[in-house]
Amino acid sequence: MKKAFSMLELIFVIVLMGVLSSIGFYMYRPNTALLDAQYALLKLKEARYRAIGYSALDPSGCVTLTKASLEEDTTTIRHDLKSAITHTAHNDTICFDALGRPHDMGFSIDLSTLAHSPIDIVFTEFSDNQKSSTIRLFPQSGYAIIVDKN
Repeated sequence: MKKAFSMLELIFVIVLMGVLSSIGFYMYRPNTALLDAQYALLKLKEARYRAIGYSALDPSGCVTLTKASLEEDTTTIRHDLKSAITHTAHNDTICFDALGRPHDMGFSIDLSTLAHSPIDIVFTEFSDNQKSSTIRLFPQSGYAIIVDKN
């Protein structure tokens, strides 16, 4: 009876584990479109909460939906966007009023600039156009969620 493995068997198992781990490592890639959408959702919610309770003439609750603007950092955490951004708003800047409602034509307290339909913000990966994530911003409430996570 054999009580131990031979050196050849041990080397074969180690090589097999190395091959399987390299294939697994190659297959795993982070979903950068989802990560960028989560970061932009955080910025939208932050702007909405900043706007609620402030005076109507204070433009602190605005977010500009461009790569350069979202990468600007006033906090200690910096996030580099790796996705292309497209949206259905009339303007690149979305502002919230004191009630948390989104205005999609820049900062204004005029009711004509209120968003009347949901605003979709789509993040698409540069490297793989199949992966995208969509944020939907609802007009009456200003509530935003990630609806599509490909």
